[in-house]
Amino acid sequence: MTYNYINGQDWFGDCLILESWLDEMKFYSGTERLRMWKHSNHTYDGGSMLYGYTWKGYMSPTKRRTLTEEKGVYQTQIVDKYPEFQQITREFMNEYFPEFQWCNIQLNKNYPCPKHKDSKNVGTSIIIGLGDYTGGDLVIETPEVKESFNIKYKSMKFDGSKYPHWVLPFQGKRYSMVFFKNQQVFKGELRQGIKEYPIHSP
Repeated sequence: MTYNYINGQDWFGDCLILESWLDEMKFYSGTERLRMWKHSNHTYDGGSMLYGYTWKGYMSPTKRRTLTEEKGVYQTQIVDKYPEFQQITREFMNEYFPEFQWCNIQLNKNYPCPKHKDSKNVGTSIIIGLGDYTGGDLVIETPEVKESFNIKYKSMKFDGSKYPHWVLPFQGKRYSMVFFKNQQVFKGELRQGIKEYPIHSP
């Protein structure tokens, strides 16, 4: 298969391509992510932002998000700002996770995500760690065991809607990308796996 952005069949090289695009992005944290971390400003180099779709169109009295072709579904402002990244991530996921359906990506930079569950997610998520950092393992807690996982330039599939998870302390520049389905977007017939916009699958 010919790709426009990734190499294909070169996991590490394609991870570096994703990382280079993340390096060019200006990160911020939305209100919910600031509240989760109890961090009230943007004075550090990083953030946690949603790339994809939301049911929340309202941003301010004078600004609304871009409405998609799907009724009641809006693009997040990061999609508007970095539209090429949508095709890059589609190519990457189609190459390495061709059976996985997703509609959103949580993009994290230097974000020390505290213990939480993703209550609005549907099913499993795929997480990938990128960057030059040490530490920062992903911890997942099930009823049976609590385990930590090194996800640096690796992928992991887990159900963040069922199991609490968080990030251990780290040093350096740490990115993570979480591909997932949101129950407010991925609903109705889409839950049955029918290939309809805006769900991404080959």
